[in-house]
Amino acid sequence: MYTTEPVAPTLQPSPQEDQLAEDYASVLGTVSRIDQAVRDGAWSAVRDELDQLISAAEDMWTTLSEPDEGADDSDHDLYQAPVTVTADPATVRRLIASYAEPHSVGRVLYPPSVITAPHPSGAVEGEDATVPGQEVSPRGEPAGRP
Repeated sequence: MYTTEPVAPTLQPSPQEDQLAEDYASVLGTVSRIDQAVRDGAWSAVRDELDQLISAAEDMWTTLSEPDEGADDSDHDLYQAPVTVTADPATVRRLIASYAEPHSVGRVLYPPSVITAPHPSGAVEGEDATVPGQEVSPRGEPAGRP
């Protein structure tokens, strides 16, 4: 488990929310290590981390593909099964912000302010996202938007 102590008790995440956040934080951690290896020119480390990225992505895919607990598994085909995630996206984002904090990519995509914000910013949600350094209007929108 990552640094759940400050966040998880207040959020009371479901096991699925917690697992999704952990899986995605693992992906972000791996991407951070790939980035550092590229910066260092450590090409064998890049290859090794890409292998880890595949594993981390498979873990998250599995979490998203697990059947409902009451479902009949006899004919369950993970590739055909619908995604049955009922996780609250705001809870997952706040957990990710906490879990991914040690990773450079995690801090960029999920800044610490997401952990305490009751409504995560649009930049995290993908709505009205601003580019770092871009001017923002008093209403919190990127400058120049209607």
